[in-house]
Amino acid sequence: MKQKCKVEKKDNLVNSIYKMTFDAGSSGFKKPGQYAMIEARGRRKPYQVCEFDSNRFTIVFDADDEISRDLAGLSVGDEVIIEGGRGTGFATDDTPDEVCIVANGMGVSEMLGVARSMLMRGKKCKTILEYPSKNEIFLLESYKNLVNEIEVVTLDGSNGREGSAVDVVKKGDYVLAGGNLDMLKKLSEKVDEGQFSLGSTILMHSADYDDCFLETSEGRKNCSDDGPVFNKNIIKWDALGV
Repeated sequence: MKQKCKVEKKDNLVNSIYKMTFDAGSSGFKKPGQYAMIEARGRRKPYQVCEFDSNRFTIVFDADDEISRDLAGLSVGDEVIIEGGRGTGFATDDTPDEVCIVANGMGVSEMLGVARSMLMRGKKCKTILEYPSKNEIFLLESYKNLVNEIEVVTLDGSNGREGSAVDVVKKGDYVLAGGNLDMLKKLSEKVDEGQFSLGSTILMHSADYDDCFLETSEGRKNCSDDGPVFNKNIIKWDALGV
């Protein structure tokens, strides 16, 4: 359901990455991994939600295109039109008692809500975050308040450990992941079980947000409705061009 809501808070975290909180009255979110369709200045786009309660929700996004730059240009008190609680989200109740959260790119923001959900369910959560460099780290302090163990890697080694998130994951881990497709595919090849979000990649960059389709071993799925979170074993990576 479409509704008007106001920008309650806005922060520029690092470079072109912004954090915005909206007062929606009724946010409509039930699971981490769901997304909001946000219309600002006459144009709409899906955004992954990193935190939510019954009334508010928060997104963290990269203002790397014209629509997102318009959104980042809004001020506290400005109104947008949103459709909240879209998509299926992560089945957090169906996970083992110990999980591994893995994220890079804008997957870092969407997986924060998953970490909070694991904490609320009393599940042990190891988290691996990958960034390009030390100067591009964001939301790290928020994760530290939620998870049992956290490891940060940077591709250039500027924050200590050099490498990718996939290098750190253990083969037997049950993985909840979000991020770029190359990382997700390599991760899928390393572990046996998990749930992967394609929200920050396939959905956000689709030509048609409402009819964003994905080829799976269970047939063609609508990423915007059946996903954007899927069991990693049904995703046909070759069909995604990775």
